Amino acid sequence: MKMIILIGPQGSGNHLFSKIFSLHDDVHGWKALLEPDGYFIPHEKEPFNAYWNDPSKINKSVMGGKQFAVTSISSTYMVNYKPHIPQLFAFTEQLAKHSIDHEIVAIGRDRNILELQQRRVRGGPTWGIMPLLIRNLEKPPFFVSQELLYLYRQNYIRSLSAWLDFPIAWNDPRIEQILANDANAKYISACERTELDDYVNNYNKPNWLK
Repeated sequence: MKMIILIGPQGSGNHLFSKIFSLHDDVHGWKALLEPDGYFIPHEKEPFNAYWNDPSKINKSVMGGKQFAVTSISSTYMVNYKPHIPQLFAFTEQLAKHSIDHEIVAIGRDRNILELQQRRVRGGPTWGIMPLLIRNLEKPPFFVSQELLYLYRQNYIRSLSAWLDFPIAWNDPRIEQILANDANAKYISACERTELDDYVNNYNKPNWLK
C-alpha cells in the first residue's frame, strides 16, 4: 500500500494536484473534486481531514480498500477560522505503524504570486512555514510545480507517475478540462521594455536587418 501526501503553502495548488492524482480508478482520493460542481470544496470536506485533525485515528482503513491513496493538506490550513500547521510527522508515523508506505510531495508555485494570493485571502503571506516544516524530514520530499504542470501538461503528469511509482491517469481526457484556466494568468501583466530587450533583439540579427 502506498499513499501520496500532497502538501504545500495555502494557494499553491492543493486542489489542482488533488484532482490530477485522484483521476485513476485504482486510487482512493478526493473524487468529489472531479464532479461538475467540484470546482472548489473546502478542505474540511477532504476525505482524510479527520485523520489530519487526529492522526491517532489512522489505520489500514485509511486506504479506502485500495492499494493506492492520495491525501492533500495545505500549510497552513484552517480549522474554525483559525490557521493550523499540519501534524505531518504524527501523520507519517501512524502510516508507518500500519505498514503503509508514503511519499511526501511538496507543491510549489511562484513566490511572488503566492504572496499576492495569500495577502488577498489570508491578510498576509504564510508560505514561509512550509520550508520550516519540511527541513527536518528524514527523507527530502519530492517537489512538484504548478507552473510545470500547466506548461508540460500530460508529459509532466506522466513523468510524475513514473518517478513516484504511482498510478496517475496521465492520458485522461479530463486533464484538459482541469487545466483549461491557468490560475496564474490573472496575476501576470506585461512589464515595460528595457534597454536589454533591444540588445537581445539585435544580438543575432544579420547587419542588414539592424
